[in-house]
Amino acid sequence: AVGPTENEDTSRMTIVVSGEDIVIEQVTKQLNKLIDVLKVSDITTSPTVGRELALIKVEATTQTRAEIIQIADIFRAKIVDISPKTVIVEVTGEEEKIKAIEELLKKFGIKELVRTGKVVLVRGAKAP
Repeated sequence: AVGPTENEDTSRMTIVVSGEDIVIEQVTKQLNKLIDVLKVSDITTSPTVGRELALIKVEATTQTRAEIIQIADIFRAKIVDISPKTVIVEVTGEEEKIKAIEELLKKFGIKELVRTGKVVLVRGAKAP
């Protein structure tokens, strides 16, 4: 995920890399070679707070709408749009939470789904 930061001239990009330490080191080196990159931080071992956002457009009828809303409530998700044939659910949290609500909503018919990918901050006062 990429977006603006507290400094209006700078954007922050979060990249999740799976692999051995050598793979992460290689990705870090390659990113540091890019001209527009100001700083690369490997926060693998740092205490972090991370979240992901998903918007899920679900088929809904008058018979299923209440159940979809109930599922959203259980997951502390928000209903951000309702039309005669669909409901759009906004959910934030860990990847597992988003996968779980997605699984429950599949039976109604997922028309569209978009996810941000993980965004993360290191806990505490000092950034890496």
